[in-house]
Amino acid sequence: MERKLHTFTAETFDDAYRQMVGQLGEDAIVLNTSEVREGGFLGLLGRKAIQLTASPPTRSIERPKSLAEKKYAEQQRQGAQGTSAGSDEAMRETVAFFRQLAQRRAFGEKPKAEDAPAPPRRKEASQPDLGREVEEMRRLLQVLVAETPCTAFPADFIPHYRRLVDSGMGRTLAASLMDAVVGGSERSILRNPRVFTERLRMEIQKRVLVTHGLPHAGHARRIVALIGPTGVGKTTNLAKLAALFAIRDRARVAIVTLDTYRVAAPEQLRVYATIAGLPMRIANDPAEYTRALEAFADYDFVFVDTAGSSPFNEEQVRELKSEFDAAPPDDVMLVLSAGTGAEDLRMIATRFGCLRPSSLFFSKLDETGRYGAMFDLAAESGLPLSYFSIGQNVPDDIETATPSKLARLLLEEGGICSGSSAQSA
Repeated sequence: MERKLHTFTAETFDDAYRQMVGQLGEDAIVLNTSEVREGGFLGLLGRKAIQLTASPPTRSIERPKSLAEKKYAEQQRQGAQGTSAGSDEAMRETVAFFRQLAQRRAFGEKPKAEDAPAPPRRKEASQPDLGREVEEMRRLLQVLVAETPCTAFPADFIPHYRRLVDSGMGRTLAASLMDAVVGGSERSILRNPRVFTERLRMEIQKRVLVTHGLPHAGHARRIVALIGPTGVGKTTNLAKLAALFAIRDRARVAIVTLDTYRVAAPEQLRVYATIAGLPMRIANDPAEYTRALEAFADYDFVFVDTAGSSPFNEEQVRELKSEFDAAPPDDVMLVLSAGTGAEDLRMIATRFGCLRPSSLFFSKLDETGRYGAMFDLAAESGLPLSYFSIGQNVPDDIETATPSKLARLLLEEGGICSGSSAQSA
């Protein structure tokens, strides 16, 4: 029997959720949450609202518990166990001190000297340095609150924080997410694990930018270069994109490779090009690269393959930069493996920053189960996500990156999708 769906619209998520509980009960299933506009003309200039879609609870079949609900139940059984950190008096005093400072700042009061031990004498900080220190202290406070059961952050919310940290996300970013979720809703509502997960999903999606993939073939030629360290699958994923646009858009697509370092690397790409019926040229220096692009002047897309470079090989990165300076690409995708740790991803992005990447392309999503580092880099760098690669099949196993997809991965819902979602982008 088909289940009836109900839609509830209100100014805030909490209000929409109350409407749902009032009509369908606390066991109702939240299917989707989105931001909409009410009023205005043809949907324009209207006020923002939250729309929640739900279905009545299923009485006959017990719904499998989500990971968040299981951890919540486990935390309830354990009771006071596992909260030894909360007994640390020094930790509590530190949290109370910083909270007091924040409250006084909100009311325009200056902190009193007797509130805390005097700091060690040092050279007076400049205004920019002071701003950085205040921001660092704010982040530290969020981590302390997230990891310490207290009035501001009850123990039953900590499993959600731990889940984010276990996914590979940095503690400061995980604490910032928790602070945004807990600070924006009533605690009684958030104690429902499904509600907490939904609010967390919304906050994750808000912090991620995407490119919506590459534009479909237009009137102007588009040069797309893939850069990144060795072993992340640049050549394979370039072949996926080239074949995808040639098949989906029936666009005129050409390939140029600058990878003359690896033995037989050009031949590997030539095999892909031959199978797809695409022209290809090899460029050994900036002059040859420029001539190759001139030869493909009337094409819709020119995909440029580059040699995998160690981020510590500054000479190789400089050489690639000189080629890009001779003919700047329209899009520079930094290809990274999803299984790389957060610190290494941050270092790689910094080293390749001189090549001015315009987006992040994460490969090998099928080779890891921890996606927190991906979110960490995307949120911290401000670079949008372009594509996710989920296997070796050409032109399949690639999909356009979306905030909702990353949120599902982080919250362990649905796993890896197979097939090419990019084809329908």
